[in-house]
Amino acid sequence: MKYPYSGNNYYIMRRKISIFILFLAGFGFVFAQNDTSKIVLKKPMLNGHSFCSFNTTNSAFIKTYLDATMGIGSTGLIELPGIPIGDNEILAFKGKVAFMNVQVKYQQKFNDWLALYATMSIGGRLGTSISTILVDGVNTYNGGSIGWLFRVVKKQKFQMTGNLFVKNLGGNFINLIGYINDIIDDVPNPEVVKYVPVLNAGIGVQGSYAFNETFGLQFSTDISYGESFNRGESDVFSSFSLVGDMDLMPRHQIPVGFGLGYTITSNPETTYLNFIYTNIFSAKFAYTGSSDFEIGLQFTLNTVEVSSSLDKNPMLFKTQLGLRFYF
Repeated sequence: MKYPYSGNNYYIMRRKISIFILFLAGFGFVFAQNDTSKIVLKKPMLNGHSFCSFNTTNSAFIKTYLDATMGIGSTGLIELPGIPIGDNEILAFKGKVAFMNVQVKYQQKFNDWLALYATMSIGGRLGTSISTILVDGVNTYNGGSIGWLFRVVKKQKFQMTGNLFVKNLGGNFINLIGYINDIIDDVPNPEVVKYVPVLNAGIGVQGSYAFNETFGLQFSTDISYGESFNRGESDVFSSFSLVGDMDLMPRHQIPVGFGLGYTITSNPETTYLNFIYTNIFSAKFAYTGSSDFEIGLQFTLNTVEVSSSLDKNPMLFKTQLGLRFYF
């Protein structure tokens, strides 16, 4: 009796089974590679470079993500000279002004060229002593924005997108000194507490360029028209931001990213009551070892206007914790 898998038939069948197993393994490996590439592509990448996010610079990438930022900071010591009366000085002020902000942003990708985003934010500034509270008051804002992000250019090393947005904010200002000045200047209906709604609409452009796996460059600019926190006044607001960043993960297997940025802006949520341009210098350290999220610390330094009586505006140093999840 001859068995069907004996002799040469056995070896032929074993060879076929081995080839079939290798085919399945290779097929599974290809799918695993495809899944891995899909996961990697969750993060904003060009030319093998993963870009570091900055809350002062709008991202040029059409991705789905949830972003949360919380920041706190303070000015240096502020000294306002008082009024000399004999050997004494009255109404002299000394102290600091503290700042805080919280922002949550969600962006939903619809296809490769279109996304919708919405933000919610709250922030404020408050003197750390009675004297600075009297001088600067208690200023807070809250609100959000909604906008469309659309692709303009996409190449291996460069991507540029545009956006259309509407911003709605509300400001609450408690200022005792301002109230007294309004009474002296015969301003009708002076108020200690003022609530000012702000509605702006605008357009923007943002782009990213990857030199190689390690170094990248980002920029964003926008212009908007609408109301300011000075009640009854409207104006044109604008901002420009530039960021250079590097990621040590691809070449050195160190999951750390670092970036330096510069921003000039007149947006009301940054300058509050004063329509001025302020320069913001930023630095960020981020963890880049995950393809699903980014976490980092961003440090900013800029001048703020507290009182017209000061010869020089004080510097504000702020630390912000940012966390972004990609889906």
